[in-house]
Amino acid sequence: MQKMRTKVLLFPYHWITKSLYRKIWFCFFITISITVSALGLDYYVQTSSDIKQRAVGNMEQISSQSAATLESYMLNVKNFAWDYFGNKDFQQFVSKMGADPDAYSHYSAKFSQFLTDNPVVDYIMVSQLDGYMLSSGRMNETNELDFDFEPIEKAAVAKDGKGIWVPTHTIDAATNQQVNTLMFAQAVKIINFNIDTPIVGVIYIRLSPEYLMKWLGDIASDEQGNYMLVDSASGQVMLSDHERTDAQLQGLNGLFRFSYGISSRYLFGDDHGVETLFVSNELNNTSWALIGKVPLQVLLKQLNTFALRTLVIGMICLLGAMVIASLLASRIITPLKLLKNGIISIEQGNYEVSVPVTSKDEIGYFIRHFNQMAKEINSLIVKVYETELVKKDAEIKSLQSQINPHFLYNTLGMIDSLASLYEDERISLISSSLAKMFRYNISGGHMSTLQTEIRQLEIYLSIQQIRFGARLRYSIEIEEGLHATLTPKLLLQPLVENSFIHGIDHLTQGGEIRIRAYSLSDTDAAITVWNNGPAIEPHKLTVLQEKLELCQQQNYSDHTASSIGLFNVLYRIKLVFGSSYGLTVQSSQDQGTTVTVLIKKTRVEEPSYEIANRR
Repeated sequence: MQKMRTKVLLFPYHWITKSLYRKIWFCFFITISITVSALGLDYYVQTSSDIKQRAVGNMEQISSQSAATLESYMLNVKNFAWDYFGNKDFQQFVSKMGADPDAYSHYSAKFSQFLTDNPVVDYIMVSQLDGYMLSSGRMNETNELDFDFEPIEKAAVAKDGKGIWVPTHTIDAATNQQVNTLMFAQAVKIINFNIDTPIVGVIYIRLSPEYLMKWLGDIASDEQGNYMLVDSASGQVMLSDHERTDAQLQGLNGLFRFSYGISSRYLFGDDHGVETLFVSNELNNTSWALIGKVPLQVLLKQLNTFALRTLVIGMICLLGAMVIASLLASRIITPLKLLKNGIISIEQGNYEVSVPVTSKDEIGYFIRHFNQMAKEINSLIVKVYETELVKKDAEIKSLQSQINPHFLYNTLGMIDSLASLYEDERISLISSSLAKMFRYNISGGHMSTLQTEIRQLEIYLSIQQIRFGARLRYSIEIEEGLHATLTPKLLLQPLVENSFIHGIDHLTQGGEIRIRAYSLSDTDAAITVWNNGPAIEPHKLTVLQEKLELCQQQNYSDHTASSIGLFNVLYRIKLVFGSSYGLTVQSSQDQGTTVTVLIKKTRVEEPSYEIANRR
């Protein structure tokens, strides 16, 4: 494993060092890449730092101005409530609310006018601690009584006349969803500087969440960031035009560490996997803070565009350098590449290659002598090739002439017996059949069509039928379209002879032989010879199959005469069709014995075979 890892790591190095052309290109590439990268990186780091500092300053300024604007709205609300807090008529109205309808209408109109003049406020209510109330604006809840004012009332009463900003919520009319906002609450009491008077009611003024969200969106209209109102204690987003109000700002506690004289802070943090600049401003007298955020990719957009342009220019320069390097090295590299391709051609068996000579220097000398060497090698190969053709043809003719003498002996003995005992027409049939077989065997050529081969096989089987009589049945099935397929002469007869010698001869009755030819694909066909004689013993079958497998690497002459039939066929198939073709033997007690021959589908009309090319 360690060697494999080392080999993988060193692969680029070996790939470059194996080519002079790649070495030159790599040197130019490294030189220009280091130069452009160093300059570009230095510029990017310096510029991005400056952009970040300017962005921090801009965001702080915008956030500070926006926070001041919101605080001015809140101060206006506080002053409005404070004016009524010090108004004796209002104090009397609250204490006796419901007794003076004119005053009720008067203050209702006042509240409505304030709402009209200050869209940041959407609801005003003044109520006795346990009695009447006067409200103006949109509560949004189905019923004011459904809203729980008690916690806010307690907070206002606890302040004993001092106003307090309290986080609260309402229902968004557009979405019918709960939204957060701020409500100012101030206890109302009849002011008497001589005695401590009780609190008679509370005035509530709520900021409009719709207006605040629109206002937050307007701050970010310049596309330099997004803004939100966040609870400083929990980090929960309270109001935003883009964030969910239940979202949490995690890991940004430093944003809320405000102190005396420091109401604005910033830091760089993670926002859903994106590095982002956060700027915060404290809202006085509340637990909320105004948070602005902008992704660094937005801040650095122009810089990244410039960096991309620099990269493109660098790539163009690199490409130009590669072209120059190619031109400078072409007079050396090109002849060497041609020589290399010539060597590869010889490795692949093409000895007729000739590399063009383009120079008279040392490389030209190498190429001229390489061409001379290739020419001499090709001449020698042609001579060896022609010699091998003659040798192969002689081997095939020798193999074709090998017919099992066992069959000839039995046939001649049968003719002799019939001639002595009977005057039988079978003698004439056997004699004429033998004559046809011998005539076919000594006819010229070593290839024949499958139809002719099957006809010869039928003659052979007709003689055996006379010999075995009712003990023998046979069938021949040839797929349509295979009759014109070329096969070596006498390819199948040795296989059928083996079926008799090792199979049918051992049966007293019911002997059967089946011969079938069929297509396997557009290029290949199979011929099977099956008999139902005794199966080959398992260990002998294994030995036979191993020998057939090894026959591809051995000479036919290495086999003994006892195995000449199968190996004769196998060797001739490989001589004619190539090493990927051959035969297999399968045998079992239940299924009988099957010899399958795999041949290439070559028809008569196709060009004649060159046997040596099929090795």
